[in-house]
Amino acid sequence: MKAYEYDFAFSFAGEDREYVEEVANNLKNSDIKVFYDVFEQVNLWGKNLYSHLDEVYRNKARFCVIFISEHYRRKNWTNHERESAQTRAFQKNEEYILPARFDNTEIPGVHSTTAYINLLEFSPKQFAQLLIKKLKTIDTDALKIPKTTLKANQSKLPVKASDVNNRKSRQTMIAQHHGISDTSKDSKHKTQTVNFTAEGISQLSNDKPVIYKILTEGKKNNYTGVAKRGEVHKTIQKHLKSGKYYVPGHKVYIERMNSIKEARQKADRIIIRSKPKYNE
Repeated sequence: MKAYEYDFAFSFAGEDREYVEEVANNLKNSDIKVFYDVFEQVNLWGKNLYSHLDEVYRNKARFCVIFISEHYRRKNWTNHERESAQTRAFQKNEEYILPARFDNTEIPGVHSTTAYINLLEFSPKQFAQLLIKKLKTIDTDALKIPKTTLKANQSKLPVKASDVNNRKSRQTMIAQHHGISDTSKDSKHKTQTVNFTAEGISQLSNDKPVIYKILTEGKKNNYTGVAKRGEVHKTIQKHLKSGKYYVPGHKVYIERMNSIKEARQKADRIIIRSKPKYNE
């Protein structure tokens, strides 16, 4: 099996650095080789970055982790890194690109059928452990990972990304067209997106606590909040233009949660990460 200089190459936008850096540090502490720009400052100094990064993302890593967000799509350098990674995946016809999403931004060449990890459901430490698990399942013989690290992670982590996405307590795949994204066995929708109008809000599920996001026409998160079971419609309607806490928006997205505590904890993570304008 080919030996790579890096186990993972990270491709991400600077706005998402706080999360990514914590993942990188957790991997580094577990003796996993990561191409992360902060770790490479001396090595990159003086190099032609365009050609050097192309070489890294095409040839030097076992996997490329793409941290997808609305910021990622807009950056020239991330697009360059992604295109190099996609060239490798196409030429070698192998499992190489590992998509991880902060939001539902569409990225050229990243197909909706490709299994991904929803980063809103994992702390940086948990995601790092999941990457270690991925290495273990693919390249066990080539790894030099401390047995204690693998043993500690094995009981906590799913074997496949698809298993993670299928767990009832996890958020399911984001809708391609930003509508209702998943149905459970009882046909109740876990996530929904509707027009940010009184009529649209009235169509939302009201039987569980929810996290809600008020989205602009360009799909930017203007506000993230929580609503208690039975108060979803009333709470979100307060943000309409006629309401007490007006927030401009085009769509409203909700995710049904098991408890109001769980909803508040997740909403706090979203607010810290995406810094919605009207949560300030």
